[in-house]
Amino acid sequence: KVRFEGLCMSVRSVIVIGAGAAGLAAAERLVSNGLEVTVLEASDRAGGRIRHLEGFADFDIELGAEEVHGLENCLVPLVEASGAELIRHETAHDYIRYDGKLISLEEARAGDDLREAFDFVANVSRFAGPAWTVEQSIVARHMPGHAWHYLDSRLGVEHGTTLDRLGMRGFAGYERNWQLREENYTVRQPYVRLLDPLLDQVRHRIRFGAIVARLEWGGPQAVVRLAGGEDLHADAVIYTGSVAVLRDAPPEFFPVLPAEKREAIGNIGMDGGMKIVMKFRRRFWPEDMYFLHSDTFWPQFWTPGKGRGGRAHVLTAFVSGTRADFLRQLEVDLVEFALGELDRIFGERIASENFEDAYVADWTTEPFVRGLYSFPLAHTEPRHREALAAPLGGKLFFAGEATDLEGHSGTVHGAIETGRRAAGEVERDLKPE
Repeated sequence: KVRFEGLCMSVRSVIVIGAGAAGLAAAERLVSNGLEVTVLEASDRAGGRIRHLEGFADFDIELGAEEVHGLENCLVPLVEASGAELIRHETAHDYIRYDGKLISLEEARAGDDLREAFDFVANVSRFAGPAWTVEQSIVARHMPGHAWHYLDSRLGVEHGTTLDRLGMRGFAGYERNWQLREENYTVRQPYVRLLDPLLDQVRHRIRFGAIVARLEWGGPQAVVRLAGGEDLHADAVIYTGSVAVLRDAPPEFFPVLPAEKREAIGNIGMDGGMKIVMKFRRRFWPEDMYFLHSDTFWPQFWTPGKGRGGRAHVLTAFVSGTRADFLRQLEVDLVEFALGELDRIFGERIASENFEDAYVADWTTEPFVRGLYSFPLAHTEPRHREALAAPLGGKLFFAGEATDLEGHSGTVHGAIETGRRAAGEVERDLKPE
């Protein structure tokens, strides 16, 4: 038996699809409340878009989620429970390539064009104009070239896309939460450690390599068919797959998803992107540098070892959206291309001559992810996320950062909150009348 707010009922079964942050959070809540839970994970590991690289350097390097945004979210108790430690990063340690020189961001913002870009970022959540992209908005404001380069990194890459895809209206939904993203932390230990308090409660309930081929949600019980033909029955299913998977390679839903759900999937952005981690024999960038906002094709680099005490000299390069698509079409060697960008920034082939090793994490080619994280397109409206998050028939529930309704989409803490929200919806629907 299980009790909900003083009511007693028979134990019900729930299938959670996906063992990322949202799926683990949903499963942990349901298990703690006495429900029978099975978690189906298509890959061979838990964590979803949280993954780190071991052995490349003398510290672990994040290949997926990397930052904790602010200290007023559900990740902070998990930091404490897991014994992890946060590292605060200041924009004073950011640099920008400006007129062919590398200068601190603080120095650059003293100029009129960068000051205008900072004002734009500070006020972006107040935008109330037409359904424009960020690119259209900065064109309309006659933004100077230096501001373009900074905003390309600060807004485009920040949201896993490019300025020609990112919608201005979507920022209105972030409101105060957008400003909280200015307070960024990284984790001294592997980021996935933050999920340990959740994973410890449900680890034995996860089936790895369980690819869902069909999901029937219209009958008295939900039926999940795996790729090998096995059918699993449950009283409810929580689906936590990414919006890119739902858009490009979803399981077969029966009945088909309603029109408003399909419209939502097509109206929430999620682009491809990649991180390239490069190790060098010596450091050729400023010792205090964290982020580098570049005016080259590759818009953003950072030092993943900052604050971790390692001795290895490592840079991470990040590219997303139409830029990442363009690189794939060129069929260039991605590492050589990134090194060429660094040679142009720092001069004298210094990156190429000191290069030791590299690792490419291309999230577009991950079959069970297919991209980075969700973002607002020019025509994305709040109703689209509401429709994506809406349960169906009391049997099928949805979680994952793209279903966030509180302004936390695109974040790990947003994913966790949606998992807990979906678990609460299941509990309410499974109560006896």
